Amino acid sequence: MIQAPYGPQTLWPEHVLQHTEGSAFHPALSIPHAELILRKGFRRHIDSYSAFLENDHTTPTGLAGYLRERNLARLFLCGLAYDFCVRYSALDGHALGFETIVVEDATRPVNLGASIAETDEALAAVGVPRIASNTL
Repeated sequence: MIQAPYGPQTLWPEHVLQHTEGSAFHPALSIPHAELILRKGFRRHIDSYSAFLENDHTTPTGLAGYLRERNLARLFLCGLAYDFCVRYSALDGHALGFETIVVEDATRPVNLGASIAETDEALAAVGVPRIASNTL
């Protein structure tokens, strides 16, 4: 953990590096209907957990505007990692006025310290529901 200009920052090992196999979509994933592939975490001076805002909590990624232009108001979030990227995306999506739902069994956590319990508490505190995928 270090103190960055925008606040505390966990230092992670290199992962999902641009232009590497680790950043590629799974070869079996077929999404010809996808309109947007949002890239985040590419700025050297700031990390990015949320799909909506960089970790300074002010620099937008453009996702909120993209969704609003299309009159999309409800989000179902899943993926990696439950206790970081999914958590901060859910909190920011909710704060930006979107109906936000986390599909919990379609996520996986890092489980760093008390990060899972803290995520559960943070989502509950603002009323973001966690559901199972079989309820969809």
